[in-house]
Amino acid sequence: MVVAFFFLNLLFLVVQILKIATLAVGVGLGLQDMLQIVLYSLPSFAVFTIPISVLTGVLLGLGRMTADGELIALAGAGLSNLGLSRVPAVIGLAASLLAFCVAGWLAPAANMALRRALVDLSRRHIAQSLDPGQFFDDIPGVVLFPRRGAGATGDFDGFMMFDRRPGRARHLLFASQAKVRPGRVGNFLDLFLTRGEMHAFDWRQGLYSLAQFEKALVAIDIDRLVDERTRFISPTDSLDLSELAAAAGERAGDLHKQVVFYAAWQRRFAFPAAAFFFALLACALGAAGKLGGRRRILLFSTVVVAAYYLLSRAADAIADKAWLHPALTAWIPDMLVCGLACWLLLRGRRAG
Repeated sequence: MVVAFFFLNLLFLVVQILKIATLAVGVGLGLQDMLQIVLYSLPSFAVFTIPISVLTGVLLGLGRMTADGELIALAGAGLSNLGLSRVPAVIGLAASLLAFCVAGWLAPAANMALRRALVDLSRRHIAQSLDPGQFFDDIPGVVLFPRRGAGATGDFDGFMMFDRRPGRARHLLFASQAKVRPGRVGNFLDLFLTRGEMHAFDWRQGLYSLAQFEKALVAIDIDRLVDERTRFISPTDSLDLSELAAAAGERAGDLHKQVVFYAAWQRRFAFPAAAFFFALLACALGAAGKLGGRRRILLFSTVVVAAYYLLSRAADAIADKAWLHPALTAWIPDMLVCGLACWLLLRGRRAG
């Protein structure tokens, strides 16, 4: 189980690093940044990898006992299927409690810290990705054009900015010198400009304005860009149990959002509980003599986890459509796994 937990987290970490690889290019991602991303990502992974590790570990352990004939010897000594499942069930219960603590409090705090780290990485990426003579349009609704570099990174001679974001006047800005730096607070990119002019056109009122300046500071809001690059972190992932419960119980809030928050609150219990149900399922399969070699066990574990994940996504879609109660949809995958495990255990008991 420990080996499975280690390699599963390593796999998830590789995928996570690939997600932020585009941000890391040209930023000079240091060892401290990498360690922060790894540290903040692990709790979220653990919510999923702990139940999967329990399933894989128990299956491999019982598979080895089956191959060595130990399960037959235990059955001949009078050990029932329910007796065989006691120790794996205790392991699964302990893993569920651990996963619950991680999912309820540790993972939300880590997700919040991870988002702050990615926000800082995004600001640094923008500030260091401006190439002289190249248009930069990664910020939605904003185009930046540095004419030529002026020595230090982010310093330019000749600079243009065109702001066409919806809901505001169009701005065209020119400056003879510019320094582009990550904002000190919030999701902003700071432009320190020297000797230039700004053209503003309010298309709703048909007003045109021209202003000249000696020095200016322009703070560009990059919330939309940050949201796009951190969208794999759901808004509910950064809330702990009490915050989710409060958001789900807001009477003045949007009803659809209340359902989403309540379903997310229920999943904080359902996902950790899967470790216990997976342990029971593994015991049931082992007692029924359905285990084969390691390859077969690993393949079966992959199929079970994939089916559980697909059922969870389908249940989320059902909850989003309000076809069933969100508490029921959150627990559907667990109930199916538990029902299958109990059926196999009782069937093996009657056969014995």
